[in-house]
Amino acid sequence: MTDTATRPPATEAPEPSLTERMLAENALGEVWRICYLANLFVFPIYARFEKAHDILRPEFVTLFCLAHSQPLIAQDVVDMTGLPKNTISRGVNRLLSRGLIARGAHPVDRRKASLRLTPAGRTMFERLLPEVEARRATLTEGLDTAEREELGRLLLRMARGALGRLGEGGDRPPSY
Repeated sequence: MTDTATRPPATEAPEPSLTERMLAENALGEVWRICYLANLFVFPIYARFEKAHDILRPEFVTLFCLAHSQPLIAQDVVDMTGLPKNTISRGVNRLLSRGLIARGAHPVDRRKASLRLTPAGRTMFERLLPEVEARRATLTEGLDTAEREELGRLLLRMARGALGRLGEGGDRPPSY
């Protein structure tokens, strides 16, 4: 028989925080959770990039897109990111002025300008990428490999479905 005087008192589970409650139950469900995680990911990264490298979000996403496929036109970056055209245009102009990307003639349509990374742009991208990869690892460290792969498949399926139903760029306003 155990003496109740030596047994530690039963502890009640702590009350979930407001954030935990909102993540668990809200009218938007998984979309709210995706937005929450995206905010946790992007805002600290872009604040560091701006402070340490004078690189803003539209500039980083342009570098990111060009690092994966080039040449591109600015509209391609708009379509690939879902950001407004005027936002990407400002980012492209800043990158051009810093010599991180170069503009050239489009091979088919002379009204369009092709964008490419310069060697300095590639170097900048390679300097920034480890910070993004580290942040991604921190956000997904609670998942095992199979769960990360499944999450990736589900998010890709959602993104492709949205692309199919809403078209490139969705139904976002021209600027925000």
